[in-house]
Amino acid sequence: MGKNEKEQELRSPEAYRKTGAEVAEDLLSNCDKGLTEEEAERRLNIYGLNKLKAAEVRSVWDIIFSQVNNPVIYLLFAAAALALIFGDIPEGIAIFIVLLINTILGFWMEFQAQKSMQALKKLDKTGAVVIRNSEEKDIDAEKITPGDLIKIKAGDLIPADARILEATELKLDESPLTGESVPVEKVSEVLQEELQVADRRNIVYKGTAVTAGTAIALVIATGMNTEVGNISALVEDQKQEDTPLNSKLNKLTRKLIWVILAMATSFFVLGWLAGKDLYQLVQTSIAWSIAAIPEGLPIVASIALARGMVRLSKRNVLIKSLGAVETLGETTVIFTDKTGTLTKNELTVHTFCLPQEQLLKVNWNGDKPELEGEQQQSVKANLKELLEIAVLANDATIGEPETSIEASENEEIPDYNEHDSPPESQGNISKGDPLEIALLDFVNNYDPQFYRDLQRLQRELHDPFDSESMVMGTIYRENEELYVAGKGSTDAILSRSTHILIDGKKEEFKEEEKEKWKSRNNELSEDGLRVLGFSFKKIKELPAGEEAEDFLHELIFVGLLGFLDPPRREVATAIKTCKDAGIKVVMVTGDHPGTAKNVGREVRIFSEEEHEVPVLHGKDLKKELKENDQDKLVNIPIFSRVDPKQKLDLISHFQELGEIVAMTGDGVNDAPALKKANIGIAMGKRGTQVAQEVADVVLKDDSFNSIVKAVEQGRIIFGNIRRFVLYQLSYHLAEIILIALVSFSLFILPILPLQLLFLNLLSDVFPALALGIGEGTPNVMKMPPKDPKEPIIARKNWVQIIAYGIIIAASVTGAYFYSHFYWEENMRVNNNIAFLSLAFSQFLHVLNMRNASEPVLNNQVTRNKYVWMAVIFCTAAVLAAYFIPVVAEVLDLKPLQVKHWVLIIIASVLPTFIIQIIKVFYKDF
Repeated sequence: MGKNEKEQELRSPEAYRKTGAEVAEDLLSNCDKGLTEEEAERRLNIYGLNKLKAAEVRSVWDIIFSQVNNPVIYLLFAAAALALIFGDIPEGIAIFIVLLINTILGFWMEFQAQKSMQALKKLDKTGAVVIRNSEEKDIDAEKITPGDLIKIKAGDLIPADARILEATELKLDESPLTGESVPVEKVSEVLQEELQVADRRNIVYKGTAVTAGTAIALVIATGMNTEVGNISALVEDQKQEDTPLNSKLNKLTRKLIWVILAMATSFFVLGWLAGKDLYQLVQTSIAWSIAAIPEGLPIVASIALARGMVRLSKRNVLIKSLGAVETLGETTVIFTDKTGTLTKNELTVHTFCLPQEQLLKVNWNGDKPELEGEQQQSVKANLKELLEIAVLANDATIGEPETSIEASENEEIPDYNEHDSPPESQGNISKGDPLEIALLDFVNNYDPQFYRDLQRLQRELHDPFDSESMVMGTIYRENEELYVAGKGSTDAILSRSTHILIDGKKEEFKEEEKEKWKSRNNELSEDGLRVLGFSFKKIKELPAGEEAEDFLHELIFVGLLGFLDPPRREVATAIKTCKDAGIKVVMVTGDHPGTAKNVGREVRIFSEEEHEVPVLHGKDLKKELKENDQDKLVNIPIFSRVDPKQKLDLISHFQELGEIVAMTGDGVNDAPALKKANIGIAMGKRGTQVAQEVADVVLKDDSFNSIVKAVEQGRIIFGNIRRFVLYQLSYHLAEIILIALVSFSLFILPILPLQLLFLNLLSDVFPALALGIGEGTPNVMKMPPKDPKEPIIARKNWVQIIAYGIIIAASVTGAYFYSHFYWEENMRVNNNIAFLSLAFSQFLHVLNMRNASEPVLNNQVTRNKYVWMAVIFCTAAVLAAYFIPVVAEVLDLKPLQVKHWVLIIIASVLPTFIIQIIKVFYKDF
């Protein structure tokens, strides 16, 4: 039997819908004895080790090849080769140096960003306890195979996917896999319905953590066949979208190549038919290649993006690829996970539901939590008892707070979030169930003295929580009496309560009143709250015998308490800024619909007026995607119970609609979507290493607000890149026009290729770079995102480029013809006049890159100190080349007369003067 046949035979499809015995039969195993060592070894040889497939890492040579595999590079290589063939050694070497610099810079950036799925392997570095031949033994988790029996306990990391056979108070933290913020209670019973991964409560998954209890489980999948393995495969299969900037620059350079090839070919054919010198024709073609291609464009774009990376790193945003900075600026949709991204990934006391229709919500805005309406005597009496039960019927422990409440750095805390969340930095060292920790934290902050007094009481009896009774209770000695405290599921507590506390008095608890409390419990649950019921009684004597094992009966009911994983304090502000910037924020989570809706309302992802049904369940998403109701999906702000595959489908759907999608996340379950999105954003503190390695951006402070800063910087950088591309292309066009006018009219090359290369190395790098690192405009986040389909150079910009190029070329060509026809100077003098006039006009042309709506003397260009430094440096470099004999000889420069310099100054200043005058009267210029 072949390997594939054997693998198929030993799988148990939908194991959660089968009994343990049926699953064991599918896997040819035994629910009591497990596998034999021989059988386990044999299966290990068939299926391989229980580990995830390693990602293929690009080789150094592959990265280098990707840097030179570009049509522009090919053209410049050809130009350099022709220069060397025809004996222009300095020119050929100079072109090769430019190519080498660009390749080294690009290689280094790519090499630093060369990471992906290798972090997934770190999930495999665990041990496991297996039962083989009825004997327990510790083995390396990689040696586990399908059909193995494993034992798990609190603190363990689940080594493989397994069907639970026996479970005692088992709870797992599945947030890295499913996004569920609360530990999930696991059972061994058969589940009949078809369920999503997050709802399969009798299955444990590789990579999740046991928070409480013990269990014995039968391994149903290992390695790449586990849910984590499926996610790993999805990550590997996803081809990340090319960044918009790279796509647009590639389209632009391809157009330039075709234009220059057409012009060079035309000139070469006409010159050859006219009997001109072959070397002169080749040299002119090389000059055109250099004039047409902005050699410094890739370098300046990389440096501008790198500068943005540095700025963002100081703001707690780590960018792993240069293109990600620009992509952030074009983002139109942000898909955000809920747990740990919008919320803190920690449970907090949120709502008290007390008798006489009292619903009290917790407000954490001040130095301590506050409750609304607690001034009523009935509320105070019930609240006191509920808080006492919360502390006494509790097995958790917390440490004392180390620090006081801290606001975000240099940031005002918004007050429009009605029930804000508790302080994030408490420094507590807490142990126990998250719900119980939340109870102690609340009481300790609300009334520290009351909390300390209760901690001094002596516990006499303890009835631990179990999944059958769904309650826990304790008995403490309090003065001359014994205080019985009980908490648990609402139904269980109501069934054990015979009285209710109202106005501090014990009253009979009628069945119809209990039904109302069940309805209130359902209402709270639908809002996404985790609800517990609380009851107590006071007795004289300590129970003994059988009664001591179950003393929670004839209790006095005091109320309900709802818990919520609270939103981060800065999220609502960040989302509002995104909306102002025209960016849609969509929550995509594996959590409960009610929880997602509650959080979405508090962080203002939606308002009730905007969305009657704001949440779409994962089970309905497949149908909507199939029907392709674009308007409906686009207008839904929250998707709940969504699995990793559905996240990919959602991202693909929005990308097909032309959106630039950013995806935030922190768990293993987010990894495929982070890679598929145009820009993947992982959390740095709470995020798993898997998510961080796959993402393009990592937020060191886990703050959604940092995304806003990143988007703002991305927009600024894109504006800067467009500005320096406009600058470069306009003077490169001027060079092309100059060469064309002189070459086609006189068949003389007005500027030598090496002169052009020297000039372009200065202009393409320094003034362009100064534009690329500008601070941008202050209202950039008040503008809507530009159309993702809009090219880097829009139609309006092409009009500017052509106009600028013609004005500069006309001025320089005029100076050349004036010297040639009126002064009748020789070819070398005319060449020097054209070279120097073109140089200084290009340097001054950087001042024309202001927006026409800005003042002439005070604008983002003139305020940029780097612009002035660049102009001064480039001018000094050209003058140095003119006055240093060795350099002047290489560039074929000679001493000029005063009249020549006057002509050069006029030809250099005139284009900037004309363009600035036009900008004053024509605001779109």
